[in-house]
Amino acid sequence: MKRLLPILLVLASAGIGVLHFVTPGHDMFLHDTWRRLSYFPIAVGALFYGLRGGIIMALLNSLAFIPHLLLYMGRNPVTYRSELTEVGLYFAAGILVGVVSGKEKQVSEQYRAVSEQLEKSLKRVKDDARTLLSLEDQLRVSQKRAVAGELSSSLAHEIKNPLGAIRGAAEIILDEAPEEGLSRKFAGILIKETERLDKTLAGMLAMATSRESGTQEVERTLSEVVDHVNDTMSIRLKDRQVRLTMACGDNARGVRVEGEKVSQVLVNLVLNAVAVVGKGGRIDVTATVSEGVCSVTVSDDGPGIAPDFFPRLFEPFVSGSKEGTGLGLPISRRIAQSLGGSLEARNRDEGGAEFCFSFPCLTE
Repeated sequence: MKRLLPILLVLASAGIGVLHFVTPGHDMFLHDTWRRLSYFPIAVGALFYGLRGGIIMALLNSLAFIPHLLLYMGRNPVTYRSELTEVGLYFAAGILVGVVSGKEKQVSEQYRAVSEQLEKSLKRVKDDARTLLSLEDQLRVSQKRAVAGELSSSLAHEIKNPLGAIRGAAEIILDEAPEEGLSRKFAGILIKETERLDKTLAGMLAMATSRESGTQEVERTLSEVVDHVNDTMSIRLKDRQVRLTMACGDNARGVRVEGEKVSQVLVNLVLNAVAVVGKGGRIDVTATVSEGVCSVTVSDDGPGIAPDFFPRLFEPFVSGSKEGTGLGLPISRRIAQSLGGSLEARNRDEGGAEFCFSFPCLTE
């Protein structure tokens, strides 16, 4: 429409000139009407194109008015001067509206520039706010870790003493138990679990104080780790009515891994799954190897991970359950990273959550 506007304005001015030409000279009412119509294209031209547009349209309408002026040449001078004055008013109207329109456009341009500047400033403020929030989150995490360091240091001694007593009692039971009895098997599991708890405590202390635990890792085959976790969890899940299946691919069974670390991550992931599936739930653990990378997937049929909880899933002391400490997943991810791997989570399309624990194999 804006491209057609100049053409329409020229046609309107030419049309008014034609109307003057075909209207009899004595019909002053119609001539007065056509004269007043000329102000419309002049005003529109000035509004859209400023001072230049107003002057050009005033000139075009004056040219279109010339045939009407010729009718009064040689007649009453007063009437002729009155008609000629109309031409002067055309230019006055075009100039006045053009100047006002130009000022308005100038003010609009200034407002637009100010608006763009304000928008840029607002964007900078938002970016600064996000940076401050990020720094605040980092500070909060640092404060939590500092508290965790103090708490871990004060509790380490109190926890290790009963662990030592439990291990000693389990060793006595193991020595006195029959060779093929269940008590011997359970005592062995109890000893291994106290060892794992002792190393978990050391790992938590290392995470809280940003130091390595210094424990010497024992290499085990991936199938041994899976079988051990399966035995341990089967005992815990006996009264929970939760179905746990753990499978180790044929190509993964002989692969050697850092047993304690991998076992700790699997136990943490399975326990988290148990907390959300409830009675009658199902948990599947699958271990595979591909191109020198071990991948252990723990999936459940629970409610899945809430979208608003996803960003904070691996933050220390953030738990989705009232009974949780919020340390299992952060410690597990830290262990995965120490192995040169990763721990990722997602919601399954068929429902529930899935955690993928990947790390390089020690040997094939």
